[in-house]
Amino acid sequence: MNQASAEKIIFIPFIDAFGGAERLVLDLSRFLHELDVPHRVACFKQTIDVQQYSDRPLDIQELLPKRNPLLEAKALKRLLKSRPLTEAAQPLLFDLKSAFYSGLAPSVPFVLHLTDPPSLLPADLSKYAPSARRFADFNRLPTVNAARAMRAELVHRLNRRGARRASKVIAMTERIRQELRVLYNVDAVVVRPGVSTREPASTPIRKASPLRMLSVSRLEPNKRIDWILRALARVRDEERTNAGDWKFEVVGNGTLIESLKNLAIELGLEDRTIFLGHLSDEQLAAAYARANLFLMPAVQGYGLPALEALSRGIPTIVHKDSGVSEILNANFWVEIVDGNNGSLANAITVMLNRLRKDEFIGCITPVVPTSSEWASNICRECGWLPASMM
Repeated sequence: MNQASAEKIIFIPFIDAFGGAERLVLDLSRFLHELDVPHRVACFKQTIDVQQYSDRPLDIQELLPKRNPLLEAKALKRLLKSRPLTEAAQPLLFDLKSAFYSGLAPSVPFVLHLTDPPSLLPADLSKYAPSARRFADFNRLPTVNAARAMRAELVHRLNRRGARRASKVIAMTERIRQELRVLYNVDAVVVRPGVSTREPASTPIRKASPLRMLSVSRLEPNKRIDWILRALARVRDEERTNAGDWKFEVVGNGTLIESLKNLAIELGLEDRTIFLGHLSDEQLAAAYARANLFLMPAVQGYGLPALEALSRGIPTIVHKDSGVSEILNANFWVEIVDGNNGSLANAITVMLNRLRKDEFIGCITPVVPTSSEWASNICRECGWLPASMM
C-alpha cells in the first residue's frame, strides 16, 4: 500500500462547536480531497452538522461510545487498530482530549496535533495538578481541595503519557511548543495554520465613512468583546473632532450575546454597535469587505481571524499573547496590546488616525501563511504523501 492510497484518519474527540480545531480539520480534508487522497474524519460524537461548514463532501464517522472515559478510550483504540498499520496511514489526532484517551488505552502509532495547551483551556483540570505547578502560568491559579488536586494529577499524568506515546506532536506556535516541553517533556514541531486565500500584497485600504471596526469570534468570556466595548467607550469620550465617524460590527453568537448587547446600551454605544450574529460564508466575506479595522484582543492559541483580516488588507489589533503575534510583531499593519489597561483604547486611536490619514494606501501588507501550505506541511510531518504530491 503506497502513501497516497492508504486511507487517512483524522480524529477529533467531540464536534460540538465550529472553532479553530474544526476549521483545521476541514482545511486538511479539503486539501486531501483535492488530491483525491482517501480519508475520513472520526469523532466520538458531533452535535452540530459540520458538513454545513464544508464546501466538499465530508466522510464523518461517529463512534458513539457511552460517556465514560474508559469506554471512549477503548472505542478510539478499536478505530485505530481497524486500519492498516503503515507509516503512511498513521492517524492524526486533534486536541488534548485525544492525548488523555491515548494515555488511558495504548494504541497504534499516531500523530498528535495540539491546538490549545492546558493554559489556554478554561475548563481543563490538569492545570491544577501539583506536578504541573512548576509551569509559571499555573502558579497564579487558585489552590484546590485535595480531592480535586488528585483528579487533576491523574488527568495530567494521562495527558503526559498520551503525548509521549505519539510518534510526533505538532503545535501551532513556539509558545505552545515551550509549554508542552515543560509539561510533557516532548519536543513538538511547529506548523502554523493559514488562511484559505491570500490577497495581493499591495491591497489598498478601502476609504469609507463611517469607518467600520470588526470582530469575528464566539461570544464567550475568553474572547473579551467586553474589553472592546469599554475601550470604544473610552475612545469616544476622548475624541473631539471625529466623534461620529466609526461603527463596530460584531460577528458571532454565544452565551454572552445578551449581556454584551446590554453592556453596549449601558456604555451608550448602542447606535454604534451592530450585532450580526452567525453569518454565512458570503455574508462574512461582505463583513470583511466593508471593514477598515479588525479587533482581536483575546488571548488565543493562534488567532486565524486576524490573519484572515490581514490577507484582505485590513489593519488589525491583536493581543501580545495570541499565537499569531509571533509572526506579526513590528508591522505597520498590526498593533499589539497587552491587556485592558488602556492599551486597547490607545491602539484603536492609533489605527483610526492612520486610517483617517490614508497611511495604509500603497503600504505592503504582511505575508501570511495559507491553509493549503499548512495542510501540506501537516501531511509532510505525518508522512502521508510523497513529496511529488505536496
